Amino acid sequence: MKEFQTLQKLDRALQTFRRSGVYKRSATDLSDADIMVLFCVAFCDQNQKVKLSDVAKTLRVTLPAITHKVNDLLEKKYIERESSNKDLRVTYIKLTPEGKSYVESIRDEYYKPIKVIADHLGAEDTKELMRILDKISEIGKISE
Repeated sequence: MKEFQTLQKLDRALQTFRRSGVYKRSATDLSDADIMVLFCVAFCDQNQKVKLSDVAKTLRVTLPAITHKVNDLLEKKYIERESSNKDLRVTYIKLTPEGKSYVESIRDEYYKPIKVIADHLGAEDTKELMRILDKISEIGKISE
């Protein structure tokens, strides 16, 4: 019975967190997935060229998923693609000037809710929360 009481408390805590709205992000022209790709390219390698596989690995998604998102961002002129001079199988992406401008225009507002959480928790608890969320993510999607 004790186990179910713990599970019930965890369920209530998660529901309260979802309803709190503290993690509600501001509306943007792009989806969260698109923005995550842009931010990854912008911040992971200081606006230099990065490989699609590096973005997929960093964001923990499949290469086809990144390819799909990058194609959308190419159409919107936020990202440009470049083939490697050494190996034509390798494709790099980097932000266009429009992409850099967009990232700079939304960065502070987009991360505002996360900053509120991090500031409230402090450095140690924020690090612990990230560790716990990463551990939960390792489970993968729970089948029904």
